[in-house]
Amino acid sequence: MKKIAFFDIDGTMVNVPNGMMHPSSETIRVLSEFKKQGNYIVVASARGSVPESIKNINFDGYILNDGHYILFDHEILVDDQLTSDEINRLINLYNKYDGCYSFSGHEQEWCSHLDHPLMIDHLKMFQGIDTRPIGVIEIFNAIDVEAVSCCVMFNRVQDLIECYSELKDEFTVIPYYSGLIRMDVYHKGFTKGTACKYLYKKLNIDRMNTYAFGDGDNDIEMLQLVGHGIAMGNASDEIKKYASEITDTVDHEGIAKTFRKHFDI
Repeated sequence: MKKIAFFDIDGTMVNVPNGMMHPSSETIRVLSEFKKQGNYIVVASARGSVPESIKNINFDGYILNDGHYILFDHEILVDDQLTSDEINRLINLYNKYDGCYSFSGHEQEWCSHLDHPLMIDHLKMFQGIDTRPIGVIEIFNAIDVEAVSCCVMFNRVQDLIECYSELKDEFTVIPYYSGLIRMDVYHKGFTKGTACKYLYKKLNIDRMNTYAFGDGDNDIEMLQLVGHGIAMGNASDEIKKYASEITDTVDHEGIAKTFRKHFDI
């Protein structure tokens, strides 16, 4: 029977803050062997595009923007873009709460305050750089933006809470209250977890043959909706509560150890 495994990127396959910019050679090996057994491997990330760090792995599909952009076997299955009116409303609200925001499309980003400390912290966290990225659009109107998601960062938790309260009924909002204070904003609809379920059902794969690896708050639903939800050892204790299994950390071959355990690889 075919199996399918879903993988978060940050904190699961790579650990940019710790200098781990690419999946380990052993992780790449076990994923390749898993595919050779006739199974599928799929990325499931909040990122809006596939980072260079994992492009050397032959994934069968990509769930991006926390489920609002889904590709499988080079076919776009879901592409849920924000409208110009919605983007205009979001910009006005972010400005109200002094938010520093970045809209993400499939190949393009539209960012406010590119030199703001919050934006620099975001670049360090997800790209491992603190220099200005090339190709990001800084001056734009809502009508110019073709985005699926937006990440908005705040100086204060209270600003996040108040902005969240104004958006939660209209949009899917995933808040992060510690570390880099931020939230990801999408259309109502798919989440990372429901996108995984949508895909394995579309492929007629039994739930008990589905696996997911994650470490963050936005991975909780994904861990619950597959047959085997595996939390990385570096996940918080709260996230581990929702997992059926806990593996080692991203820095110590957590994915590879689980694959060797379950699939005789």
